[in-house]
Amino acid sequence: MMGVMVASMFFGCANVPAPIDGHFNKGVEYYDNKDLAKAIEEYKLALRQNSNDTFAMYNLAVLYQDQGKVDQAEKLYGDVLKVTEDTFSRINLAGIYYEKGNHDEAFKELETAANKNPDSAHPLSVLGEYKEQEGKLAEAEQNYLKALSIDNRHALTHHRLGRLHLKREKLVQGIEHLKQAIDLEADNPAYLEALGEEYERSGNYLEAVNFFEQVSVLERDRLEIYVKLGDLYKKKSMFREALSRYWSALALKKDDPYIHRSVLEIYKILSEQEIETLKNLEGQSSFARNP
Repeated sequence: MMGVMVASMFFGCANVPAPIDGHFNKGVEYYDNKDLAKAIEEYKLALRQNSNDTFAMYNLAVLYQDQGKVDQAEKLYGDVLKVTEDTFSRINLAGIYYEKGNHDEAFKELETAANKNPDSAHPLSVLGEYKEQEGKLAEAEQNYLKALSIDNRHALTHHRLGRLHLKREKLVQGIEHLKQAIDLEADNPAYLEALGEEYERSGNYLEAVNFFEQVSVLERDRLEIYVKLGDLYKKKSMFREALSRYWSALALKKDDPYIHRSVLEIYKILSEQEIETLKNLEGQSSFARNP
C-alpha cells in the first residue's frame, strides 16, 4: 500500500455520467459500495466494449493503485495519457514514481501536468508536498504559493502551506492558512485536527478542544481523539467534561488501562470536591432553637 504522505496526494475514482446500464456506471456503484472485486470486473467489461474508454481506464488504475498493484496502475495511467491529456492521471502516476524512489520522473510528470493544465492548482500543490518531504522547504513554499495564485480557494494547498509555515515557526501565517482551509472545507477532519494540534502545542487548550470536538463528531470511531479531549479537559480542571470523553473512549475500547486510570483519577477528584462541599454546607447549617 502507498505511504501516508503519498496517499494524501492520491486522487480517487471519477464519477462521470455514462449510459445508465453501462458497465462503467455499474463499476462506480460497486466501488461506492466497497465491492472492489465487482467494480474491477465491470471496468474491465467496459474496456472490452471500448478499449479507449479513458474513464474506465482511470478508475481501474485507481483501484489497482489503492490495492498496491502499482505496475498495473502505472500501465493504465500511461494508456490514458496516450489517448488524452489528463491531470489526475499524471499526478497519480507521479505518486507511483515517487513511491518507487524515482523522484526525477515524479517531478517531471507534475511539471508536465502543471504546464499542460495551467488553470489547475493540483499539480503544483502536490509538487510542493514532495519538495516538503525532501526538506526543500523554500521550494515547497514557492510551489504552494504558485498553486494559490492559480486558485486561492484550493483548501488542500492552504492546509499544506499552513502546516509548512508552522514547521518553519511562522505561527501567525500558519494558523491563518489552516483557518482558511477550514473555512473552505469545514467538514474536513484533517484540517480541524491540524489546527487543534497547533493550539494544543501552544497551550491554548480550550481552542484545541473546540477543534477536536468537531473532529469527534465527524469521526466517531477515533479512540485517540476522545482520549485527547479527556486529557485536555482535565488540564483545564473541567473534570465532568473529561469524564464524559473518557467514557466515550471506553465505549470503543473497554480494556485500555490508561483510560481506566484517568477515569479513576477523576472520580477521586470529584469525590474529594463533593466531600469538601458537604463539609462547608454542614459548617454553615444553623437550626433555630427554642429557649
